[in-house]
Amino acid sequence: MMKKRNVLLVAGVFPPGVGGMQNYYYNLCRHSRHKITVFASDYRGAAEFDAQQDFKVIRRPFLQDEKVSVWHTLRMIPQVRRVIKEEAIDITVYGYILYGLIGWFLSVFRGRKYGVSVHGMDVLKLTRYAVLRSIVKGILQRADAVIVNSGYVKKLMMELGVKAERLQVVYPGVEEQYDRMEKDPALIRKHGLEGKYVLMTLGRLVGRKGFDMVIRAMPEIRKAIPDAVYLIVGGGPEREALERLVKENGVSDCVVFAGRAADEDLVKYYNLCDVFVMPSRYIAAEGDVEGFGIVYMEASSCGKPVIGGNSGGVVEAVLDGETGLIVDPSSAAAIARAVIRLREDPALADRLADNGCRRAKEQFRYRAIAQGFDLFLDEQSGGGHEQALQGRTRML
Repeated sequence: MMKKRNVLLVAGVFPPGVGGMQNYYYNLCRHSRHKITVFASDYRGAAEFDAQQDFKVIRRPFLQDEKVSVWHTLRMIPQVRRVIKEEAIDITVYGYILYGLIGWFLSVFRGRKYGVSVHGMDVLKLTRYAVLRSIVKGILQRADAVIVNSGYVKKLMMELGVKAERLQVVYPGVEEQYDRMEKDPALIRKHGLEGKYVLMTLGRLVGRKGFDMVIRAMPEIRKAIPDAVYLIVGGGPEREALERLVKENGVSDCVVFAGRAADEDLVKYYNLCDVFVMPSRYIAAEGDVEGFGIVYMEASSCGKPVIGGNSGGVVEAVLDGETGLIVDPSSAAAIARAVIRLREDPALADRLADNGCRRAKEQFRYRAIAQGFDLFLDEQSGGGHEQALQGRTRML
């Protein structure tokens, strides 16, 4: 057993804030065997949340609406230095790429090692601009190690000059509550889904998720599956445009906008559907991509066959022909064919669902995922190098 280390995670976003990155960092901290201190932004209800944790959370109001700037990051340097000293920190990990500026500064002027955790879209959005691209490359290349959330993001980091041996894949995990259960009768009544074959996408209503392409596929799907309904769970800036698209395609009678769902209801929605479909795509102009796509794993954990887009890290979350189907996200016809195939071949749908459920529970529960995080920390502390490399191979 390796020695426990004092670890500082400069996370910024963190529960009780809501989101994938928040859950990712929270669960890594919760399941790590090291002594974790989290440096995060303040939220309403944070004091009550922090009091229930087994690790220390230090809150500072350094984020405005969770937007990060170079200026705000530089202002954090003395605060981070103070925490490192007061908590006798051995290892510092920065949970957002621009926070790595702090690590870069402390590395140059104080000789401190640092790691950075990246998710793909966070880097791609910044590297569209020449000045920020130079800053990002400097942060990454100076870092002693970089955590990435998929093999796809690992490749992106290598293209930015990060050596493979300094990269550690730590996939997002699936929380324990995501499991098979009976369909909720109240939700079925609420959304008028009695006797329907339910397709569902759950996520923020943004372009990369492919809601629009499923809507475009619905006329063809309805020809083969008259009882098909597309349930859209989530809110976001594209809602009005999607509602117009529904009318233009004449599918108002078979597309349901459920709006945002409370966290505790997400597992009920996953279990409400027959197929989870999210044909994610890369929006190059916005640097918007699915670095992994934890929603696919959550749906799999609930025993649902999944359909994903051939983009970003989705092909690592959805194993084509094993746990789901991968389609061309720009083709409504391809999406329709995949949905119809699953309806017409229930044995295939069941096999994909069972394989996905088994994989999610055996490989992607946070208790297993956190081992990769701990191996990363062991290596940064100067121990467990061989074991950490073996861990990398397993995760990839």
